[in-house]
Amino acid sequence: AVVSTQSTGRKAAFECMYTVLQNCIDRVNIFQFLDHIEIGLKDVPDIKMLTYLMVLRLIQINPNAVVLKLDNILEPLRDTFNSKLKDICPIGQEVEKVNELKRSAMRTVIGMSKIPEIEKHPSFVEFMKKIRFYKETDNLFKQELQASDSEEMVWEN
Repeated sequence: AVVSTQSTGRKAAFECMYTVLQNCIDRVNIFQFLDHIEIGLKDVPDIKMLTYLMVLRLIQINPNAVVLKLDNILEPLRDTFNSKLKDICPIGQEVEKVNELKRSAMRTVIGMSKIPEIEKHPSFVEFMKKIRFYKETDNLFKQELQASDSEEMVWEN
């Protein structure tokens, strides 16, 4: 119960951050905000998904800040795609939750791929090569890309 309570408290904190992002991001230091998002990207699945949404929103608000923190954001995304079912969810939780986590992470990757001149960043280019190389992540990429109705995607195979 202690772990559940701690996780619930952290989730509430990240939900508050999401509200700040939606309503008054101009009143906070964006880089300190991103420092906390980095922590959330390494947390439990529910918090990770919330932070993926925040990264997507920050891409719209301040893509340069996201680019400056690119490597710190890519690392936990890479970990999500590389993780196995047992690494993400305790026994008894649904496979669907893991799949949704990976779909959410891929939507974040697709959002990042739309940042102007992102292709000039070697770490992102290498990350995308790996996404496109492995069948599982390439298929997920194609599914989420189609779902996003993107017409401006440059990361073709």
